[in-house]
Amino acid sequence: MIGAGDRSGDSGDRSGDSGDRSATLIRDPRPRPGRRPTLGGVTEPHAAVGVDRTLAFPDALERLRGSGGRLTRARRLLLEDLYSMGRRVTAEELAERHADIDPATVYRSLAHFEEAGVVEHVHLGHGPAAYRWAGTTTVAAVCESCGAVVDIPSDELDALAARLDEKYGLHLALGHFALSVRCQACITQGV
Repeated sequence: MIGAGDRSGDSGDRSGDSGDRSATLIRDPRPRPGRRPTLGGVTEPHAAVGVDRTLAFPDALERLRGSGGRLTRARRLLLEDLYSMGRRVTAEELAERHADIDPATVYRSLAHFEEAGVVEHVHLGHGPAAYRWAGTTTVAAVCESCGAVVDIPSDELDALAARLDEKYGLHLALGHFALSVRCQACITQGV
């Protein structure tokens, strides 16, 4: 682990790196079945329980190795965390969770992960972009009144996508932007 005082980003990750990639042991950080991801021992309220992530962790490692960039210790830690959380997370949240990794390294790593097709980002209203594991089969819906986020299985929108294609020749691109909705609680309260 990078020491708490080492804020040098990727350059501090080289200790103990002999360059021999075949000797690197990487554990599979997937949560055990039936357990929700946690943050500081508290169950996450927005954890995407049961989300189908079609990209396996070992495949993500191979994509990153094949994309040309180094898979540093800091990047491995961030990647493991993203995979094990099973939910969207902002760069700021990741930086807070990994105070021993320079925030610039977090941003560069997320950009590298996205270029390699390991994570994708989604815009949730007016806040910062949130990142999630690639291959997630849900679409975020954000309440425009209270900001609550609900994950909707993308196949729920198949009929709408087919109608837009048939009637207007439009392809519905889901995932990059959240759907703007009003939740039942806000409707009931008249907000």
